Amino acid sequence: MEIAARLGSVTADAAKVAERTVHRLAKPAALALAPVLLRQAKQLQEGLVWLPEPKGQRHGTIPAPEGGGSAPLRLLAIGDSTATGVGAERLEDGLVLQTATRLAAREQRPVEWRIIGLEGSTAAQVLERYLPEVEGEWDAILLLVGANDALQLVGRRAFARSIRQLVAGLAEHLSPGGVIGLTGTPQIDTFVWLPQPVRSLIGGHARTLDDMQQRIAAADPRVLHLPTPAIVEPEQHAADGFHPSAAGYRLWSSIVAPRIAQALARRAADAPAAETPSLAPAATELSAPVRQGIVPPYLLEQLAAAGLATASIVAERTLGLDRGIRTGREATAPQQPSLRPDAPARIPGEPPAPHRTISDAKGTTTLPGSAVRTEGEEPTDDIAVNQAYDGLGLSWQLLMDAFGRDSLDGAGMPLLATVHYGDRYANAFWDGTRMVFGDGDGEVFAGFTNAVDVIGHELGHGVISSTADLVYRDQSGALNESIADVLGSLVKQHVLGQSADAADWLIGAGVFTDTVQGVALRSMSAPGTAYDDPALGKDPQPGHMRDFVVTRDDLGGVHINSGIPNRAFHLVATAIGGKAWEAPGLIWMDALTGDLPRTADFATFAAATVDASVARFGEDAAETLAVREAWAAVGVTDEAVPDASVADEVRVARTGGMLGRTQAAVLELQVIPGDDREQLDTLVASGVLEDLGRQTLPDAPLWRVTVETKCDVTVAEPLLPEEVLALLRRLLELGDEPA
Repeated sequence: MEIAARLGSVTADAAKVAERTVHRLAKPAALALAPVLLRQAKQLQEGLVWLPEPKGQRHGTIPAPEGGGSAPLRLLAIGDSTATGVGAERLEDGLVLQTATRLAAREQRPVEWRIIGLEGSTAAQVLERYLPEVEGEWDAILLLVGANDALQLVGRRAFARSIRQLVAGLAEHLSPGGVIGLTGTPQIDTFVWLPQPVRSLIGGHARTLDDMQQRIAAADPRVLHLPTPAIVEPEQHAADGFHPSAAGYRLWSSIVAPRIAQALARRAADAPAAETPSLAPAATELSAPVRQGIVPPYLLEQLAAAGLATASIVAERTLGLDRGIRTGREATAPQQPSLRPDAPARIPGEPPAPHRTISDAKGTTTLPGSAVRTEGEEPTDDIAVNQAYDGLGLSWQLLMDAFGRDSLDGAGMPLLATVHYGDRYANAFWDGTRMVFGDGDGEVFAGFTNAVDVIGHELGHGVISSTADLVYRDQSGALNESIADVLGSLVKQHVLGQSADAADWLIGAGVFTDTVQGVALRSMSAPGTAYDDPALGKDPQPGHMRDFVVTRDDLGGVHINSGIPNRAFHLVATAIGGKAWEAPGLIWMDALTGDLPRTADFATFAAATVDASVARFGEDAAETLAVREAWAAVGVTDEAVPDASVADEVRVARTGGMLGRTQAAVLELQVIPGDDREQLDTLVASGVLEDLGRQTLPDAPLWRVTVETKCDVTVAEPLLPEEVLALLRRLLELGDEPA
């Protein structure tokens, strides 16, 4: 494939097909951009270079390490130029052979490998031309497609159809207990050398295709989605700036090989149950690793599009890193000794104490970095190192004082952190073994080590993975985020000695610079009010189930919908009074450490907290009443709450768009102007909304109209007549309430 010609062709046709991309460009906008896209097409055709496929036999065997043996593991790779190793000078430096070498070392046995495919191939072409070449039985099959489909703006339904047919065909050549690794579509929106708007056009479509791959993988336990990492370091790019270099393939293989090995181990442990595909979305998500960051992706996406001099570029780069390393958390994977040292042996009778190690990545994305301060050492001259060290200790102290828990796992797990990660990286995350802090862009984000609740939140993910290990998607993922917020807030309140009434209930206060119109990343007491800024947009968190956001972004809205259980905890804590880490914290911790299923939804967790309160305080205790009323107040349960309803209340909400945000207005009927009130009454009485609500349009923005005791209907926006849509927009502006 000649990438320059293909990119040029795409940009030249962009005005005709841009509406099919994830950004849903309107036709007038696309036509307006056509001259720019045409000019960029010519520049790309003139500037990009073509790279050949590396020479060599496309099959062979990687021998077992000395002392290894047993039957070989059979690895097949089929697909496009990333399968054939374009970008590496030697075939052995490509993804497939580097992955095979890692698997041989990890499994202590030989790996037989084969490559089938050709550069420039789309999924449909691989299906037609190369699937028939597959013979025999394979333990692991890598399907590497997506880049060319993104470049050609292949429709997502056509792409999904080809992928499903490829998976079905490859499954016929899969050994019992084998896995198909579906590698993600490259993150083209992180290729900073690509000019705008073509980068957003193609990159947005690539993300849409990758989302389809994730959904296909989630429907079949034999299929594993393997995210393609963001290639951000210059040495990880080949000369064309598009393909990975040998170093880029090395990074990629370091992600792919462990995931394949872990999936094979799980399949071997549960082979009979794994042979039948399931449509349950949690089938592969039960163990899908995720980088759990404090800054949600929708906020970074908004910032990336804001056009700020520094912050937008940093946000775009941060998004690439976060999406590219979703393999940062793997609860079932063995911990790497270099990343997780054993806790030191304690003298009998010696009280528990934290064991901290702070490392410095020095602006790189290589973990763990160089150790710069360990337990008991004096402070350094680096404020970020000292803040991280102190924050880890304060988080450990909360767990011990409030819950008698020795570190995250209750057994003295060392507390690790890395500071100065990446070039002004605008996030902080838990990767399954350690906390990692970026320094922020300096324009919007001031840094992350100075907010102790951020540290407590991220370490909270470690507590969760050591207990219920809630699946990080949809409602269980939102619970995961919410419980981490609870623990983060409790750390801050514990440090300050605050009561529930005195606490600010903000998460991430202090991470923004003074230029931002906002107080924090999230508000537990009033979800949806933490910020309202021209660059960041408006905080989209709901605080009630009626505003629950249905979205495919953010792993099903884990950072958005966490506002609902967050508010429930705040209501419990303020109703009980006193220190929130006492009765409320104990109830939440009891529920988390009980028999909570990994896929628990809000209702399941609510029931668990009620049971925990009953067990600890009694059925008729004030604490139990507070828990019951809080979950009812946020709409998770339907138990009656005194004075919870408002007569003659009208609510209009719009959910949708790229970020899955909700805009909502709640207003009393009498404040609506006469003509609009008459039109609304007629609309409700006619049953038109109910009829439209029975129709579905996938991926369309949704309007929900609720009139107290009379109507509660959700309708796809394109189905609404223009006069009805205009009415709903006027009502939305009239109420102008937070979602």
